[in-house]
Amino acid sequence: MGGYLGNKSKMIAHHLGNMKSECNIYEIKMKDREYFTPDTLDNAKSKDYESCKFCID
Repeated sequence: MGGYLGNKSKMIAHHLGNMKSECNIYEIKMKDREYFTPDTLDNAKSKDYESCKFCID
């Protein structure tokens, strides 16, 4: 799976194709999830999300 998932409560973007256990993606509440269109890291960053230090280099 590719793409990016944003955690609205922490303003962190995760790469779903490279997720690590440290990302705790499954613990992000549904109301705090944001999917990006277009599905790019640049789009996430334009919305003030920071890259996850575990799944995005």
